[in-house]
Amino acid sequence: MPVGQIEIEPEALLNAASALEKIVRPDLDQATDKFANSYRVDPPGWGIALSPLEAMFNMIGDYHVKNLRAGSEAIEAVANGLRKTVDNYNRAEKANVEMFLGSPSQDGESWGSGWLDTGVARSVTTGWLDNPTEVIAVGTQLAFIFAAFATADMSPPYLPAPIVATLLVANGFSMIDCARALANASAMLTDQVKPEYTTFTNGALRGWNDSSVIEYQQVIAQLGGELDDAQKVIASMSGALASVAALLTAFWVAFLSFTGPFFLTILNLTISAVGPQAIVIEPIIQSLGALAGASWLTAVGTVIGLIGAAVTLLTGVVKEITGVQTFDEQGDNTPDIRQIKIAWHSA
Repeated sequence: MPVGQIEIEPEALLNAASALEKIVRPDLDQATDKFANSYRVDPPGWGIALSPLEAMFNMIGDYHVKNLRAGSEAIEAVANGLRKTVDNYNRAEKANVEMFLGSPSQDGESWGSGWLDTGVARSVTTGWLDNPTEVIAVGTQLAFIFAAFATADMSPPYLPAPIVATLLVANGFSMIDCARALANASAMLTDQVKPEYTTFTNGALRGWNDSSVIEYQQVIAQLGGELDDAQKVIASMSGALASVAALLTAFWVAFLSFTGPFFLTILNLTISAVGPQAIVIEPIIQSLGALAGASWLTAVGTVIGLIGAAVTLLTGVVKEITGVQTFDEQGDNTPDIRQIKIAWHSA
C-alpha cells in the first residue's frame, strides 16, 4: 500500500453510500412528511382558550420537521463523503472529507409565528372544516352553547358558562387522528429509519483502519442521536395531544349532558314564574344560574390547567432527551443537524 494511503474496503463504503441514498433517505423523507402533515389540528384546532398552548406545540413540531429535513440532507452528505473517501483511496491520498449541506433551510418558527398555525387562525386564513364527522362534532358543541346562551338569557348569572365553553370549542376528532398519525411517524423512525441508518453507516466501517474513521464515527453518532431525539419528541407530542383530546372530551361530555336538562329546568321555572309565585321562583332561577355558572368556570379552569401542565411537560421532554445538543441550544431556531460538521480527515 502506498505511503499515506488510507486503508479501507472501497466496496463497503460504496455499498453504504448507495444504501443511505436509496433506502435510508427516502424512508426518512416519508416519515418526515407524515410528521409534517400530522401535528396541526384542523380548525378550530385546540380552541381559542388553548391557542397559546397550541402555538407552543406547533412551534415544537415545526422545529423538528425542519431538523429532520436537514437530517435528510445530512444523510446525503454522509453518502457523498463516503464516495469521496473512496476517491481519496483510489488516488493514494489520505482521507480529506469536508461536506456541506445545501442552502440553509428556513429556521424553525417562533412561538409568535406558531399562533398563525393554530386552528383558530387557520379557520380564517384557509377556511373551515370539510370532514363531515368533524363538522358534526363541532356543530354539536356550538348548538349546545347556543342552548346555554338561551339559558343565560333566562338566568343571567349563568352567562359565564356559555362564554367559557365557547373558548373551548375544539376539534377533538382531528386531535385523535393527529395523535395516531404522530405515533405512526414515531414508529417509522424507531422501526425502520434508525435501524437502517445504523446498519448501513456501520457497514462502512468494515476494513477502515485509518484515523479518519474516528471522526466518521463521531459524525454518524451525532446524526443518529438527532434521529433518536426526533423520534422521542414525536412520540411525546402524540401522547400530549391524546391527553388534550381526552381532557376536552371529558369536559364536553359533561357540558352536553348538563346543558339540555338544565335548559329545560330553567325554562320550566321561567314559565312558572308568573303571578304571585314569581317573587319566589325568580330568586331560585337566578341562584341556580349563579351556582351552575361558577361550577363551569371552575371546570374550565381545571381543564386549561391540566392541558397547560401536559404541554409544559412536553417542552421539558424536548429539552431533556437530546443526546448531542440541548433543544435549539443557541436559541436561534436553527436546526441542530445543520450545526453538525460532516467531515473526517486522516491525521
